[in-house]
Amino acid sequence: MADSKGLLAKYGDIIKEEINVKDIASLDASVKITKIFKPLGNKLSSKYAKDTGKIIQFGKQGNIKPGDNDSIIIFDPDASGENEWKLEKEDYEIAYEGLEGDNIAVDGSIIAKLDLEMTPALINEGIAREISRFLNQMRKDADYTVDTKVTLLYETSNKELEDILLEFKEFFKHEALVKAIEKNADPQGDIRAQFLNGESYITFALQK
Repeated sequence: MADSKGLLAKYGDIIKEEINVKDIASLDASVKITKIFKPLGNKLSSKYAKDTGKIIQFGKQGNIKPGDNDSIIIFDPDASGENEWKLEKEDYEIAYEGLEGDNIAVDGSIIAKLDLEMTPALINEGIAREISRFLNQMRKDADYTVDTKVTLLYETSNKELEDILLEFKEFFKHEALVKAIEKNADPQGDIRAQFLNGESYITFALQK
């Protein structure tokens, strides 16, 4: 079986980018999950005949170790490795208890739980991403080339929006090719537009 932790360590950044999540971490101790081995007796009996009962017994006791290509090895813990049976993935199923609730999914041996709590930091990051998309649409409407760096002028009376703009200035420099951010009482440039967030707004202008 694949090493899930190793895969997450190797491809974590790609996964976060593709499904738009902030962090990936192991399930915390509050999530109590029990893995249940479910042998498919009709398939086992045709392969192992009289040993089928032992396989079911030892499997349900948790005497299982991973094999290759999604197979598992059922073993007798008192037989010093002499009594072992290899089950291919079509010979068994794995079920889980303790997955009640929303935002939990299972795929093979991987269990995923999404934490959908919207913290202030996540809310601000979401607004920053909306601003980035807005600025890139302004760039497109102004017919800038993909490598044109611009100065961003802004005006707003909303402190929260201004704080987000300044907090994520490095993000905007990278994502929208903004070389400088300046506050201006009447921002003018090659293009001017107003970004709305609820009842609050910020006026932007872009200059080459």
